[in-house]
Amino acid sequence: MQAKNRALHEFGATFLGPALHVYAESIEAESDGHLPVCLAREGWCFHRLLTRLQRESSIELQHDPVYLRVSRTLLFRAMLGSETIMPMALSNDFAGSILDLMRKRFGLQLHEIFSALPFELLRFNCELPKDRDLVLQWLTPHFNALKSVVSPTYRSLIAYLSRSGLMDPDKRPLMLDLGYSGTIQKILTHILKRDTTGLYFIATKPGDSAISDHHALLKGVFHEGVGWRDGCTMLDRSLLFECLLTAPHGQMVDIRQKSNREFEYFYGREAATQRHFQDLKTVFDGAIDHVLMCRRHGVNYTSEDVQDLYEVFATRPNCIPHDVRHLFNVDDDIAGNGMVSPMQMFAI
Repeated sequence: MQAKNRALHEFGATFLGPALHVYAESIEAESDGHLPVCLAREGWCFHRLLTRLQRESSIELQHDPVYLRVSRTLLFRAMLGSETIMPMALSNDFAGSILDLMRKRFGLQLHEIFSALPFELLRFNCELPKDRDLVLQWLTPHFNALKSVVSPTYRSLIAYLSRSGLMDPDKRPLMLDLGYSGTIQKILTHILKRDTTGLYFIATKPGDSAISDHHALLKGVFHEGVGWRDGCTMLDRSLLFECLLTAPHGQMVDIRQKSNREFEYFYGREAATQRHFQDLKTVFDGAIDHVLMCRRHGVNYTSEDVQDLYEVFATRPNCIPHDVRHLFNVDDDIAGNGMVSPMQMFAI
């Protein structure tokens, strides 16, 4: 193995391996009666982990896991104009014009925006969540026009969810994701019209949430009930995990069902991890190999062990090897921030 590949593989084993090992144990403990649903960008790695463990007869799951290519942007787009989902979609931080909000949070193309909203409205600026009620007031008269624009997305999404098995009444979806407030799970609970469970690295708002007539139950493996800037390093600096736990295609922003009933997926712009995905795959291989080794030989980590290890990587300069640093880059368009580098942000 070349020196660079060895460094990538070993970093995966050290940085991601213990966390994935503890997470896999939690998934196995929750699996009875559940369909493991690996969500969004992080889900690509989780699905790869679970399928490899199954292939090696190293985990027992009642149902095979599925990888669901969704994102907040895609779901916000599909539910644009929904009286239930719009308040949720406008509750996260954002600063900019209504035009930018429609592009970055809801993934609309310019021609779609101009066909549904008046030009004067698009020039208004907002700061979310402070201006949420005001933005809702501005947009509500145009809900029908917005629903018409996104109707192909909504129809294709419903077909995709059905094809993926999420509507099977005998399998309660177990949503697997990094965290935090379960936005994707809650939207899917509304769309599917059924109860769901979510198992996250961190659940900032754990417990049962009522979504229309159904319930979304959220659980955290490493932390529950913590808030941003409360001193929880694993949450406050979770961007390090987010950079690595991503998919080769990046963030999905739209979906269409073609005439042959297959699906066409549309993605946002590439971050460094998409441009160097072969390197990231080597990191994943190191992490998954470490999980397999642990399960074969009875090696265990506690949640506190994982938290302590993350604290070292996230706070101490030069603990992340030079050969890996180019992977730490992620888009934060949904908040209007563009590309973000946690290495610079955290001065590590």
